[in-house]
Amino acid sequence: MSRLCFVSGILSPAAGGLSASVPNLVAALGRCGHGSIEVVGIEDPANAEAASDWGPSVHAHRANGPRKFGFATGMSATLARLDPGVVDVQGLWTYSSLANLTHHRRHGTPYLVTPRGMLDPWARVNSKWKKQIVRFWFEDKHLARAACLRATAEMEADHFREFGLRNPIAIVPNGVDVPQLKPRPIRDDRRRRLLFLSRIHPKKGLHILLRAWASLSASRPDWELVIAGPDEAGHTAEMQALAERLRLTGIVWMPAVEGETKEALYRSADVFVLPTHAENFGLVIAEALAQEVPVITTKNAPWSGLRDNQCGWWIDLTEDSLRQALMEATALPREELHEMGMRGRVWMERDFGWDAIAQQMLQVYEWVTGRQDRPSCVHID
Repeated sequence: MSRLCFVSGILSPAAGGLSASVPNLVAALGRCGHGSIEVVGIEDPANAEAASDWGPSVHAHRANGPRKFGFATGMSATLARLDPGVVDVQGLWTYSSLANLTHHRRHGTPYLVTPRGMLDPWARVNSKWKKQIVRFWFEDKHLARAACLRATAEMEADHFREFGLRNPIAIVPNGVDVPQLKPRPIRDDRRRRLLFLSRIHPKKGLHILLRAWASLSASRPDWELVIAGPDEAGHTAEMQALAERLRLTGIVWMPAVEGETKEALYRSADVFVLPTHAENFGLVIAEALAQEVPVITTKNAPWSGLRDNQCGWWIDLTEDSLRQALMEATALPREELHEMGMRGRVWMERDFGWDAIAQQMLQVYEWVTGRQDRPSCVHID
């Protein structure tokens, strides 16, 4: 296969789930025999060295202007110099889309767009007027010319159609890194742990969790709530103020965690909770399951398999539904929660291995470039 190029926004953990899913896909594609892969994106001025984690050949550009837009005039020239056979654009609403559209107009290179949840209904109304400007400027044209769109679940594919897109859609989930399990940390106390680990952003529903937990915490003195993740636009301070108003004490607040610290935090948890407004996949959910932690999340995330595989709760996004799930989870003995977690890990190993995901994506790239018939994961209706 000819050279493959991923085009993304910021190349650091600030990109959220992208900072794990893209590097893992790049590595898996390499293991499957695709040796010519490039990553083009934006350097994070606060963490420039993180770009090297995205692949063996990374081209990080310095951006000017608003950080989130990522205006980097050299990106189109880099694409022209690399001369890829196919491009996979990660995310929407940034200069990366315009750079790829410019390259496509000049060179005709076929490309996919992987929106990464940015066409979910909740995401579309967030900063709506700014996105309307970007749509009119270039994003509508960029989406319309894509040879294929990638969704990580059927729910996300439905969102593409609701948005009015008629491109072929490849439904290929993210893979999950299922590491070898390390021993659970030995803690001085016997308290049990409810873990929220994600960006501290209104989308993640932390305010609903705090209100639901406020009505339960007094009756669960042996449980503690740990909230970990990077702050976005001062939302952590808002949530800490809400916790104070609710008279919630004993919450453990942590910044963003990575690597062994993150792994140890998962291993210390008895239950993971993410009451999200919208997820195209929800990598932290998969990571928790891979670490044998049962999960509570909402029907705004594509995880109905939590029920089918008996490893968690898939609930409506309401305070009452979350309170009920928390009551049930925190009433279970450790052994039963551990059994649920073990079932979740088996599910991750069976259905979400990175090498199998990479093989599916290779078939999509080959189809987009006219080298093979349409694979079964691509839907044209």
